[in-house]
Amino acid sequence: MGNAIQCYNTMSYTRRVYPGQAASKGSKPTDVALSSPATPLSSRTFGTWTAAVGIVRIFAAYHINEPAWYQMQMLTNVVGLVHFGLEAFVYKTCSPSGPWLAPVSVALIGEIWSIAQYNFYVR
Repeated sequence: MGNAIQCYNTMSYTRRVYPGQAASKGSKPTDVALSSPATPLSSRTFGTWTAAVGIVRIFAAYHINEPAWYQMQMLTNVVGLVHFGLEAFVYKTCSPSGPWLAPVSVALIGEIWSIAQYNFYVR
C-alpha cells in the first residue's frame, strides 16, 4: 500500500520502473525522467492499481479458505506478471532488471506459493 501512496506523491519510482527505450544502464536520474514514458496520470493509475491489488490481497488473507478470494488474489499476480512481461519484452518501456525485478519477484513468488499451498488453505 505504501507504493500506491508513493505513486500519488512522486514520479521517481514509476520512472525508475518504466525508464523508456532510450534509457541505458549508465543513465542519470535526469536522463530517465526525460526518456520515461510515465506521466503523472500513468503514475496515479499505477498507484490506484497497486491499492486495488492490496485491498484484494488483504481481503483474501482474511478469507483464505474461500476459493473465490484465494483465486482472486492469484489472478492479481497473473495480471501483474503479464503486465510487466509485456512492458519489458513487447513494449520495451522497461528492462527486465533493476526496479522491474521487485514487482515481478513479488508476483512470481506469490503465485508459486499460492499454487503450492492451494489445497492446504482452500477447503
